[in-house]
Amino acid sequence: MGKKNKNKQPETAAVVESEPVIEPPVQQYPQEEDTSGEVFLWLLAYSVLMFTLPFLGFYGVRSWLQESFPHLDLFTVNCWSVLTAVLVVNLVVAMYVLKAFREKPPPPLEHVREDEEEEPEAIETKKEQ
Repeated sequence: MGKKNKNKQPETAAVVESEPVIEPPVQQYPQEEDTSGEVFLWLLAYSVLMFTLPFLGFYGVRSWLQESFPHLDLFTVNCWSVLTAVLVVNLVVAMYVLKAFREKPPPPLEHVREDEEEEPEAIETKKEQ
């Protein structure tokens, strides 16, 4: 057992020094401002529209049908009013989804390496060493 270990000589890896690969600097774009406040305001605006417009549609159509078509029974007037309110809700939701699809995605956050923050002269002196 011991002889086998003595006969083996440690293998030395050939150290080949190569020039370091220099990557081009990454272009940094200024990050856009935080838009969470703007998103919250849009959500609030569409929520208000979602609450108020169906009521306005329901009572507006109901009033118009009762005045313009007095021969219609109450059930028919209410059916058309409810249908109007449902259509208005769907329209508001569709507008909100359309607005969400048209938003541009924020630029991805890029990791800044420490080497990139230093001045080019400091990088050159490190390469020479």
